[in-house]
Amino acid sequence: MKWSTVKLIFSREMRDQFRDRRTLFTVAIMPLVLYPLMGMAMLQVAQFMREHPTDIWVVGGENLPSSPALIENGKISSNWVSEKNRKLLRLQGSDEADAQFFSLIKEFKQTPDSNHGSQLVDRLLEQQMEARKVDLAIIIPTSIDDPVAMDLTGEGAPPAKVYVFHNSAEDKSKIAADRVGAILNRWQHAYVEHTLGENNVPSWLIQGIEVNGADVSDKRGRSAAMWSKILPFVVMVWSLTGAFYPAIDLCAGEKERGTFETLLSTPAKRSEIAIGKLMTVVAFSMATALLNMLSMAFTGLFVYSRMTAGIGGMQMGPPPMASLIWLVIALLPISALFSAIALATAAFARSSKEGQYYLVPLMMISMPLMIIPMLPAAALDFGTSLIPVTGLMLLLRSLIEGHYAEALRYFAPVCCVTTICCWVAVRWVVYQFNSETVLFRASERFAVGTWIKSVFNQRHDVPSIGNAFLCCVLILVMKFFIGIAAAEMAPQTFVDLVQITLAVLLAGVLAPTLIMGVMLTTNVWRTLKLARCSVPVACAAAVMAICFHPALMALTELVMKIYPPIGDASQISGMFDGLMQSAPGFWAILLVMAVIPAVVEELAFRGFILSGFERLRNKWQAILLASLFFGMAHSIIQQSIITAFIGIILGVIAVQTRSIIPCMIYHVTHNSLTLILAMVSPDRIESNPMLRNVVHSPDGNGYQYTTFATVAMAVIACGLLGWFLKLQIAEPEEHATVDIASNPADESRNAVESPA
Repeated sequence: MKWSTVKLIFSREMRDQFRDRRTLFTVAIMPLVLYPLMGMAMLQVAQFMREHPTDIWVVGGENLPSSPALIENGKISSNWVSEKNRKLLRLQGSDEADAQFFSLIKEFKQTPDSNHGSQLVDRLLEQQMEARKVDLAIIIPTSIDDPVAMDLTGEGAPPAKVYVFHNSAEDKSKIAADRVGAILNRWQHAYVEHTLGENNVPSWLIQGIEVNGADVSDKRGRSAAMWSKILPFVVMVWSLTGAFYPAIDLCAGEKERGTFETLLSTPAKRSEIAIGKLMTVVAFSMATALLNMLSMAFTGLFVYSRMTAGIGGMQMGPPPMASLIWLVIALLPISALFSAIALATAAFARSSKEGQYYLVPLMMISMPLMIIPMLPAAALDFGTSLIPVTGLMLLLRSLIEGHYAEALRYFAPVCCVTTICCWVAVRWVVYQFNSETVLFRASERFAVGTWIKSVFNQRHDVPSIGNAFLCCVLILVMKFFIGIAAAEMAPQTFVDLVQITLAVLLAGVLAPTLIMGVMLTTNVWRTLKLARCSVPVACAAAVMAICFHPALMALTELVMKIYPPIGDASQISGMFDGLMQSAPGFWAILLVMAVIPAVVEELAFRGFILSGFERLRNKWQAILLASLFFGMAHSIIQQSIITAFIGIILGVIAVQTRSIIPCMIYHVTHNSLTLILAMVSPDRIESNPMLRNVVHSPDGNGYQYTTFATVAMAVIACGLLGWFLKLQIAEPEEHATVDIASNPADESRNAVESPA
């Protein structure tokens, strides 16, 4: 790669972008004008914001005590509310027609187990409140006696009650409930003190221990805590937005203008063109994010701080200067990542209009990773530092808040993950620019009928890449909804567990696979890789499963430490043990929990899906994609990570042997070993010296492999995996070549080379 050529392409693209008024408006003008205009609009709107009066319907006001008085001259007493807020509380009295509510309240509200009567009262009150156009109803059904005459021993009549009814569906009613609730709390406290004072009882007897709280943070710390959530989010969003529009113009825009072919016909390499365009997109992405960040910071300093002055003492100061430095430093990898993803995605677009459609799904995929760090419960630890984008945002949050020790601890994993993601994204860009079928997709009119006919008329031996993706999506969606429905039916017996398991596997995994295999391919046998395998291959798969099991169990333990499971694991384990006890035998447990899942999942992920991904002509890309979806098919994050690693091993076996039979053997062996270790008796382990050298129980609750056994068996397993990688099995002669004209990504090719 010649960097002089990259620089020349970069200069050309920058000049072209500066001539585009729409790009300049999005990158430069809109950030500088948007936030000040929003601030001005908020200040103007704030002038029209005022507190509306609250209408209160008081039923039984005569039952209130005269001292301390809650209501004086038809208004709330000034002892409990300021004169300004007192004018906002308008009271409506009751008449003789309201006497029916006294009996209803006494009959139903003070009687246990009277839900039906309470609902009747609520409906009547709602109707009366709507008719009277009030926001709140205060009902005092019984007389609150004079404090001096009250029986302090607790004997006699039950204590008086005051009922406050509001409509939570109305904002004004909720605001009224908050206002009146604070007033009633102050009045109730004064009433109790007055009552105790009249009876010569010291009030401190009922106060208990006085608890005082104070906020020890300073204004700078509160401001930093708030800006640490806002600024990284703004930088992320605008980095993505600022990258996408130039990326669309550099790909789809040039296709429309007819200059893309001219650029590709130059002596410059495709990789040099891709890097030159990528640098242009990165520059505009960084400029957009930086200008938005500065504009928002100054707007918050000069506009929002004035608007919030005097509202509960809430003021938003300027962001710490150090935060701007950290954000600028992090802006380069953020922009590089999003720019590469945007450019690679925009390469699919055949027009600028089509390219804009890709922005929505890209934003929907990225937004959850950006929103998670803004949650109060989100914290920077080793597990979250390994999540792309989320770990970087949490690291920025710690740096802005001044938690440098915490940030330094997880700086390395965040940088490693971000660097790997950037490298993969850049490689994707180069791959897209090296693919003729991606860059020069012809525009076509889409018709549902024509598409359905082409699907059935242009079937081939193995599925296409699009068929494999569609199968993955169907399996994920089906398992999601079936899993939700099954979660509502908590299994009580082993039979219930069998029914739920079969429903998820057969309806959610096997059915989409077989239906698509029959309808979209002409050779289901080859699509599902149901070819026979030799006895040595089958034995090697079983032995490799046994030898890899200790390493995978160690990996499982590590994942559990990084991402601790939510909930009580012991309770789940106890429920599982109870279900297993009702099984007719251990053979039934192995059949339901080990054999059937292995067979069904291998038919789907190493059969139909991997066969489709092999059309990428790169076996490692096919294996990684199939393994990724295999992990996603398991809803628990800890299980998804482990199954993704297992999927890579199974993918290697399937690609090298061109059969899922050894994959099924490996899968069944792995599942069976896990179940055996979970259900084996401790006495049997302790009584066998050979088993004691392999597994042990450190805490008495579960079994672990010894370190020596884990290392020794992992070496053997890696040796067997290397043997599989060198295994050469000839493609059947009748299927040595495959016509792939139905695959739009490979229309220019006439044959598929052997995936091995």
